[in-house]
Amino acid sequence: MCSARPRSAKRAARGFSLLEAVAATAFLAVALMAFAANTIWLTRDEKSADSTSAAHALAQQKLEQLRSTPLGAAAVAPNPLYIDPMNPLRADGTTGGTFTRKWTVSNNDQPTFGLRTVTVTVSWTDSRFHKTTLAAYIRCSTIPC
Repeated sequence: MCSARPRSAKRAARGFSLLEAVAATAFLAVALMAFAANTIWLTRDEKSADSTSAAHALAQQKLEQLRSTPLGAAAVAPNPLYIDPMNPLRADGTTGGTFTRKWTVSNNDQPTFGLRTVTVTVSWTDSRFHKTTLAAYIRCSTIPC
């Protein structure tokens, strides 16, 4: 007696060919490698965001410190560039990190009568160089400055 099924139907029912298995494995390997590369990229971005946040906090800390100094203090006298003596800094403000903090104080009566502008810059290098800058106004000890 002869089977009613065609010969090609029997062949398809037996399973996958070696070529199909290799192709599926290669596709899965490429997909997993793409996920791994994406994970590395996301981790690097997260670290960069942490460093940016720490740099902003260091700049804000210095601005608040300078704004609370007594009027006419040496730390807020007009000067082209002040460099933090604790450089390089860690994220918590202690020495031994990767952050460098500098600040400048504008000339008297800049931007307006009785004020000076303090600009704090924090820079760091991870995979590339970064810099963040914050500015605030402080009063002069005498008006006009």
